[in-house]
Amino acid sequence: MLTPAQEHWQRVMAARRGDETMSSETLTAYEQVLHRLRIDQARLSDLQGTERKIDYKRHVIASYDGWVDGVLTADTGQADEVLTHAMIWQMDIGNYDRALDLAEYVIRHNLPLPDRYKRTVGPLLVDEICDKALTIFAADSDTLELLPLAILERLAELVEPVDMPNQVKAKLFKTLAYTLRRSEQRSDKERALFLMQQALILFANIGVKKDIETLTRELKKAEGSSSDDTPPQNSKPAAAGKKPTQTKTKTTASKTKSSR
Repeated sequence: MLTPAQEHWQRVMAARRGDETMSSETLTAYEQVLHRLRIDQARLSDLQGTERKIDYKRHVIASYDGWVDGVLTADTGQADEVLTHAMIWQMDIGNYDRALDLAEYVIRHNLPLPDRYKRTVGPLLVDEICDKALTIFAADSDTLELLPLAILERLAELVEPVDMPNQVKAKLFKTLAYTLRRSEQRSDKERALFLMQQALILFANIGVKKDIETLTRELKKAEGSSSDDTPPQNSKPAAAGKKPTQTKTKTTASKTKSSR
């Protein structure tokens, strides 16, 4: 962990990076942070278990906060391997809000990902976040916490203008749909159905055909139950001020009385 003074120094050096008059001190600062990253990557490669790797990333990620915050403040758009790795590690440890903050910067400046990643940022974000969400749905366990809808909505908004393969878009729509259909609100379920249908159009093997059939039946059943609960409207209330028609008996009696 860095001291507050070290974090401040990182932040200042990162903010200066990208300036045309960048000093050797600033360049050295980036090299130092990059060197720290290489050490952490080497230690990660020595770990085999996924959970151990996640724990290690969670332990060291704060060491890069000062630098990353400085990059965001400077907003120069210069390629920065430290920031892109920090974005990925934040997703790995489940800190999706912070990861999407960094992703917004990466997408806006069209920054490249590290060489070992063979994807662009849009597919990377969708795969990393949606694969985790879909795994939780598949496990169907009450002990696993679902990813918040707000995170998925923000992800969808971020990658909306990004060019991605149809299969990746379909995965995003499927994940959103699976989250929305758990809602008690009919409007959310209807949106879930629409998203599943869109996912199926984009990629036929996305695996939502049975889900579409099930949700369609559920919505129709709910609609039928709602109709059954509605009281019949056979008798209409009399219009205001309209007098009721007199009965035949009373009319006959009146005529008899008048003729007397």
